[in-house]
Amino acid sequence: MDFVKSSEMMEYIYSLGFVHPPMTTKTTTVEGIEELYHKIIASRNEIPMMLDGMVVKIDDIETQEELGFTVKFPRWSCAYKFPAVEKTTKIVDIIQQVGRTGVITPVAVVEPTHIDGSTVERASLHNYDEIARLDLRINDEVIIIKSGDIIPKITKVFKDRRKGEEQEVQRPTACPECNSELLDEGTLIKCQNLDCPAIVTNSIIYFASKNCMNIDGLGIKIVEQLVREKKIYDILDLYSLQYEDLENLEGFKEKKINNLLNAIANTKNSELHRIINALGIEHIGEVASKQICLEFGLNLLELTYDELIALDGIGEQMALSFLEFMRVNKEIIIKLINIIEPKVEEKVEVKENAFKDKTVVLTGTMSQSRGVIKKDLESLGAKVSSSVSKKTDYLIYGEDAGSKYDKAVTLGVTTLTEQEMSDML
Repeated sequence: MDFVKSSEMMEYIYSLGFVHPPMTTKTTTVEGIEELYHKIIASRNEIPMMLDGMVVKIDDIETQEELGFTVKFPRWSCAYKFPAVEKTTKIVDIIQQVGRTGVITPVAVVEPTHIDGSTVERASLHNYDEIARLDLRINDEVIIIKSGDIIPKITKVFKDRRKGEEQEVQRPTACPECNSELLDEGTLIKCQNLDCPAIVTNSIIYFASKNCMNIDGLGIKIVEQLVREKKIYDILDLYSLQYEDLENLEGFKEKKINNLLNAIANTKNSELHRIINALGIEHIGEVASKQICLEFGLNLLELTYDELIALDGIGEQMALSFLEFMRVNKEIIIKLINIIEPKVEEKVEVKENAFKDKTVVLTGTMSQSRGVIKKDLESLGAKVSSSVSKKTDYLIYGEDAGSKYDKAVTLGVTTLTEQEMSDML
């Protein structure tokens, strides 16, 4: 089915039995958006679900496609957050959590507090600079909010309510997991010990996961077992595992061992962007990894901030996160690349052809799937859109073309049969 408006498409989806949002409206003014915003807030307590805001979207699908996406979000949609629900509670303790990359994050343990439909016992503090900014101490009374965050956060400390029993929070100097010395870089405090169980286990689990290197048989329990038995200390150790290292481990039989070693070996010669994505760099996902690797290849270890920020969709936070990770882990990344010998996709300059830099729409039934034809056209430098507009250069159609064909004719867009497209190529 072809839809012109997003609202029409959603109404069709709701007609299939999916739950309709509690409130929606269509408007062409900012005042209309504000009216619905305040209406939802006024009815917030009666709505049988937790809400932290509403989403404002452009309704016209053609305009959505023209605006497109960044690496992380659509340009035609944005969130309009509601005021956070606030409660008063007391700080019981400050604990440290070690993340996958070794970053130490302080978390406040608070007296159990019911807020926005759930009981809260912990609150995010982000880093120790945030603790200093708030002048937060153990036993302080604080305001805690929950505004879309899984772990709520503290926004205010009642310093005037202090009774003298409050304790200042000290910056940690030793890792809570392995007790090794921490590297204090100001905002970030990191554990650099590659033997640290928190870093090893989580980073390998992520590296081996389906959406990363997809090492079949290397699940969470197996990784934890290999780390616990001192068979691996980091990602690199996966590639030096031998049959003899695994044959005496509980649950490891001949077939299981061979399957695991083969799965690890099969990751060699993987695409470079898969390896970068599998490293779990904060803010850098699959799309950004592919974009960076396609643009810079193996030179990614020597990139500058200006080179990264110049890429479409790569923001300041993403660039700084990438550069920091490369600096800290340069040696292990070089070794990993030497072991895996990845395929490096080259950015190919598309030769001149009839479809280069043209906007093309496909419709109707053709001799091949439209997915295959779309991929072929994109390899020629064409932009394949899903709807016809004045900016469409060609409509390529098969049997039962329908409304897209009619619209193309009305707008004067050049229409081509599948055979005519082939002839042009």
